[in-house]
Amino acid sequence: MFGEEGVVPQRVMGLVMHLLREIRENRMELDDVELISKDLLGQGYTESEINAAFTWVFNRLDDASQADSLYEASTSSKSFRVLHPAEHAILKPAAYGQLLEMQTIGMLGLEDTERIIERAMTFGSQLGEEEIRMLVHTYLFEEGPRGPVNGDMQFSQPSSTVH
Repeated sequence: MFGEEGVVPQRVMGLVMHLLREIRENRMELDDVELISKDLLGQGYTESEINAAFTWVFNRLDDASQADSLYEASTSSKSFRVLHPAEHAILKPAAYGQLLEMQTIGMLGLEDTERIIERAMTFGSQLGEEEIRMLVHTYLFEEGPRGPVNGDMQFSQPSSTVH
């Protein structure tokens, strides 16, 4: 359940979602990382969690085409994903809603969502929001196409901060 330094991957995913939502909805600028970090520390996030989330978001924003996609509505696509009855049996409604939100805020693409659903199907028992966050964390931070460039993402040590 805990990653390195007591980091909870599900909390990092929640933090990434929060940052992407703020960027998208409020056009938040990430220029003042220190101020944002202090606010997040006050909310109870650890420096390692904050660093991991900012690192992922900054890596995502490095590619201009991906950065632009954060401001565009993902819902502009004419396709709509309907779950198969077997998928309904595995994904709780809140878990699927979380996947859709991650897709809407630009955290996941259509192919990413499909891969996460495929992985969820291998579990054989119902998955909730926490389990989906763990699957997405593993996919994005360790394995997926938007994961780290060098192939493995380690949580930043408290002494090496982004701010």
